[in-house]
Amino acid sequence: MHKKLLIIMIASSCSNLWADQPDDLGEVTVTATRAEIKTKQAPSSVTIVTRQEIAQQGSDNVLDAIRGTPGVSLQGVGSGGRKTISLRGMESKHTLLLVDGKRLPASNDVIGPNTDYQYDWIPVEQIERIEVVRGPMSVLYGSDALGGVINIITRKPGEQWAGDAKLTSRSSTDDAGGDGHDAEFNLSGGVGDKLQLSIGGQQSRRSAVASQLDPRQSAIEGKEKQQLSLSADWQPAAGHTIKLEHSAGQENRWYNTVTRTNTPYQSSYDIDRQQTSLGWKGSLGKTVSSVRAYQSDVDIINHATAPGTATDPQKLQDTVVEGNTRFAIGDKHFITTGLEHRTERLENPKLTGGKADITLNSAYLQDEIEVSPRTHVTVGVRQDEHDIFGGETSPRVSIVHDVNDKLTLKASYGHGFRAPTIKQVSPGYAFQTGKILIKSNPDLQPETSDALELGANYTHGKLNLSAAVFDNKVNNLIDTRLDKTLAGGVQEWVYANTDTAKLRGAELSADVNVRNGLKLNTSYQYLDAKDGDGQRLDRRPRHTLSTGVEWEKHGWKTNLRAEHLADQIIASPTTGVMAAAPHYTLWNAGVRKAVNKHLEVGVGIENLTDVRLEEKSTVFRHEEYPRTLRLELKGNF
Repeated sequence: MHKKLLIIMIASSCSNLWADQPDDLGEVTVTATRAEIKTKQAPSSVTIVTRQEIAQQGSDNVLDAIRGTPGVSLQGVGSGGRKTISLRGMESKHTLLLVDGKRLPASNDVIGPNTDYQYDWIPVEQIERIEVVRGPMSVLYGSDALGGVINIITRKPGEQWAGDAKLTSRSSTDDAGGDGHDAEFNLSGGVGDKLQLSIGGQQSRRSAVASQLDPRQSAIEGKEKQQLSLSADWQPAAGHTIKLEHSAGQENRWYNTVTRTNTPYQSSYDIDRQQTSLGWKGSLGKTVSSVRAYQSDVDIINHATAPGTATDPQKLQDTVVEGNTRFAIGDKHFITTGLEHRTERLENPKLTGGKADITLNSAYLQDEIEVSPRTHVTVGVRQDEHDIFGGETSPRVSIVHDVNDKLTLKASYGHGFRAPTIKQVSPGYAFQTGKILIKSNPDLQPETSDALELGANYTHGKLNLSAAVFDNKVNNLIDTRLDKTLAGGVQEWVYANTDTAKLRGAELSADVNVRNGLKLNTSYQYLDAKDGDGQRLDRRPRHTLSTGVEWEKHGWKTNLRAEHLADQIIASPTTGVMAAAPHYTLWNAGVRKAVNKHLEVGVGIENLTDVRLEEKSTVFRHEEYPRTLRLELKGNF
């Protein structure tokens, strides 16, 4: 029954091609390319997730907000039910997360491979939109952007004071856990004509979910967090803005597990996040320049009840100073050039001297060339100077051609670069959990990628279709490799450049505004991900399908969404043996209604069919929350 309904929704979204009402789907601008440009003309495949879509889905964080967008799938990381984002089969460490263009620390790989701390830096109520840019963006952003960029754009304060608040309650229909609440608020406005202030905050909690297979263990960890952000925008003169920002968050996570002797205990984490930024942006004619300095800190402290053993405390600090300028040369060339200095420092007791740092200096140049009114070529190059691995040059070229007012064709090539992390190359570093011992490798080489993409976008009336095929070759892919077995059965794994990975596939998406407030959308990705020996890479579904229906009438806003993943293999984290994982479909539904101009209520059901992955197969390395009723109350003033 579920498959039949999914097929009907897909077929419906591809119908009504005759509609001739104008649509603004191609008019949304994207800034993750360091310049405001319409998505239709962007040199990469781009998807915009709007504030309205985030609210309609009842998203809990950034990961939830972009689920179902083209090219996005999830990978379980095997700790507390955690999962991370994968773009076109690339791992989360290859996806760069930004907030208003500022990097978020790559904690998912620098601190540890089983972390997902990067998705909770900002409450969803502070998000204006999320830009998902697929393909290598290393020319503009350097290391960590081999798979793409996710740029979170925050809400901007206005001249008039205004605010809003949202209360959310989640109640699981299963007594295993998953209940929770979320309270968020935002307040902003002007002080005089040249200063705007804003403040936002969040307090939330969600209980852990017990395993159905072993109630002594948690299938999903519990979470409690508090966040506060402040910003000030000052315009000292026309065309100039100075912006000061600070955000701070504290989070606690906990889950029940067992030792290698099968004795239960509880593990918990205290996570502190902070980011402070000061920047200037000014314009003179068609020339726009900016300078910004910011620092991000993530502190992690683990606790374990007896007989468990706590892991070492860690602190990751990212300091960035950057500047860029965009200007025109004549009427045909738009130049973007910039410099970046970044220092990454990690404090960990197992590092020599208790800490280590890496410095990266970069320069980039991009030229957007108008060959003709319908043809635009973008060429760019970035030079990275790593204090350990030396220099790396990353070129990129793309062509965008408007065949007519409805059809746009795209082609692009990009080279990417990502250096090993501090832990991976620091001599003598080792980390043991249970019977697994992971050791560093000073002989590691940087990962590089070469990616090709061909795409097309067709817009006609209320219909928007897009398609792309991609071919990405990653050299010197870094992973852990079983080296030997020590006394007591301890397995020694070492970081290694495993091989060449080849990730090829296709994306299709369709959006239709049918009539009378009815909208349909569908996206599909086929992915063929293999290593240099032709063996499939694990945790990468060959088929990822998402489809949704939204209907608005008489102030009622309803939606029904489905996400289907099929044909993936998953490797055991201890033996490396591959096993096929069964396919599954997640359904979510919701309805919202504005009571008046100041108050809106919402009801949703998450995981409508109560899919539990551990019951489907023990190979899954993450879990989904059980069927949950979501109640929301949102007010503005």
